[in-house]
Amino acid sequence: MKTANRILSITIAVGVIAVVLTLVLSSAAPAFSSSFSALLASTSTPPPGDPIPLKPITDLTSLNATVNLEVDGLINGKRAEGDLEAVLTTNDQGESQITLTGGLLGDIAAQVGGSLVGLFTPSSVDIYKVPEGTYVVVNSFVPICVKPADSKATAALDEMSPESLLSMLTNSDVANGKLVGEETLNGAAVKHYVLDGDAFLAAAQKSSDPKLKAFGEALWSAEDADLFVDAKGGYPVAFSGGFSGSYEPLKFQGDFNVDIELTDVNKNTPVTLPAKCNNPITP
Repeated sequence: MKTANRILSITIAVGVIAVVLTLVLSSAAPAFSSSFSALLASTSTPPPGDPIPLKPITDLTSLNATVNLEVDGLINGKRAEGDLEAVLTTNDQGESQITLTGGLLGDIAAQVGGSLVGLFTPSSVDIYKVPEGTYVVVNSFVPICVKPADSKATAALDEMSPESLLSMLTNSDVANGKLVGEETLNGAAVKHYVLDGDAFLAAAQKSSDPKLKAFGEALWSAEDADLFVDAKGGYPVAFSGGFSGSYEPLKFQGDFNVDIELTDVNKNTPVTLPAKCNNPITP
């Protein structure tokens, strides 16, 4: 009899424990589910925002623009920290001029002008593209004009030009954001949008545009970016954002900021090849 009572007591105790555990787990389940969902949400890509209506800047007949790159990392495996500014002028006659200045100029000059240009310490470098060809003018103590034998020598600069960068960074695949409001930039009415960095990166890495996809896949992270759109014309006029990763045109790896701004549009500024390029050096 004592054995039977002991078994009965144990059975009742186990039953009570099971009921209590069921009640505790049932009440905790919603909180656990909510916490788990919140954790997943915090690690997933945020919503990209609304599509930003944009007209491509390639529709403009001519433009003047600037781009400033600030970098902190490695160029060709060597420590590099500084900036590079490119001022671009294009017109409707198929002519363009890019003027480069900044602390990184020596590294870039050697890349676009060859080993000969790398021997100089330029104050600025001008790259002209005219119907006669491409010319690199190195402005130092003795200015020289070089006509690269290989057109690929200046290909990196094509990728770094304000026009090319702005077209890539405002591609429809990544042009999604939140409208901050209407503002004034250089005396013109603009719409200010903010692009989420994580959403931008995810969209770039999945882009159907090969150049944008390669750019996204080479990045480790992207900060939130500011995009300004001309309120009347609908084309992008300025972009500012920070990135971490590799940037192939500079042979760079590390952290870099990109600031681009259109200063004039459809002004059709003349581009004149300097006289020193009548007899250029051909490496």
